[in-house]
Amino acid sequence: MTTHWSVVDDILLPTRRIAPEKARIAFARLCEDYWPPLYRFIRHRGYSRHDAQDLTQGFFANLAEKQAYGTPDRTKGRFRTFLLVLLKRYLSATRTHQNRQKRGGNKEMVYLDDPEVGVLHKAALEALSSDSPPDEQRLFEWNWATALVNRAMAELDAEYSSASRFRILAELRPFLTGGVGLPTHQAAAARLGVSPDTLRSHLFRLRSRYRELLRAEVLRTGTVEMDVDAELRYLCRVLVAGA
Repeated sequence: MTTHWSVVDDILLPTRRIAPEKARIAFARLCEDYWPPLYRFIRHRGYSRHDAQDLTQGFFANLAEKQAYGTPDRTKGRFRTFLLVLLKRYLSATRTHQNRQKRGGNKEMVYLDDPEVGVLHKAALEALSSDSPPDEQRLFEWNWATALVNRAMAELDAEYSSASRFRILAELRPFLTGGVGLPTHQAAAARLGVSPDTLRSHLFRLRSRYRELLRAEVLRTGTVEMDVDAELRYLCRVLVAGA
């Protein structure tokens, strides 16, 4: 299983250099996965849409250029937490650099490759485990969880793209996403023209596949050693708390 920590190792560690094209694709996927929650985090800090887009793009570009992941223990903690630590440091350095430019300074800008990053990573993990994390931390977690669910649902959409299967997914989607005002099994079965037993069979398979896709997303964005079921439960708590 390829995780984001393993992508980092493949791209950055001299002993594990991979083909440039493979590295480019892997890093592009990492950026795609984390663009939405990081962009929304920046917007939450008060930046305009245009500035937030530039800062998100600049963060990933600098991440690749500086090779600034630091050296935390990749078998512990959540990759997204570590990435958020780096983003906060990037935003702080960017703001400092801009202020120096306004004052006529011309010092080189240093973003992420600082020994303090490892300490910050540990502190961020402790903050996430507390009962009352900061609002922006909670918002980032909710945005991450939403993006993960959306990716799993997009995979499900692709698998159910045929006309007949698309109707099944469209009718049963509310049972996956939950909420108030859910249709009854009998009403959904009638609209699909199947028996309630057949509908329950469709729903069982759909839920099983959706959970498989969610598990795959959780594992891919975490570590091989992680407890996927515990992370899924955490994901649900994050989504419910942010609802």
